[in-house]
Amino acid sequence: MCVCVKNVKLIIVLGGVNIINNKFMLFVAVICWMVFIFILSHQPASESNELSKGISKVVAQNIEMVSGKEEINIRNFNNTIRDYAHFGLYFILGVIVVSALKKFGLNIINTILFSIFICVAYAISDELHQVFVPGRGAQLSDVMIDSTGAILGVFITLCISWIVRSKSIESVK
Repeated sequence: MCVCVKNVKLIIVLGGVNIINNKFMLFVAVICWMVFIFILSHQPASESNELSKGISKVVAQNIEMVSGKEEINIRNFNNTIRDYAHFGLYFILGVIVVSALKKFGLNIINTILFSIFICVAYAISDELHQVFVPGRGAQLSDVMIDSTGAILGVFITLCISWIVRSKSIESVK
């Protein structure tokens, strides 16, 4: 997780600030998460691959231990882990972006459209940035995975928000 995000949480706990109700803090979280994604994307291919291989080995060992299955093909599994990482990073970005934009009182359609636009535009720019990183390149499939994660993050956040709001309205009645 981004060090900036951890520091933001620390400030929130110490300062008594509720990040969910603070526009500025939500945008700080958006920027920190984007920086975190940028840092991961800026790793040369060999460094990025070593990181994901290490994660893949740990996950595979745990799956093998729990399922009793024979050895998992790490190479194929590594690709799956990388796809899940893309999806997860952008899912979180979608959650944070839509949470920040909701604070501006936009109607629901504009909140959804702006949130998705910001996340997809960042996914595209992130892939283009990788063209300049040694051993890396732009992948349309990564943009699609990133965008899917972001869109799902936006919609799940809005659904949960709607459910919570509906329940709180019902409890007042």
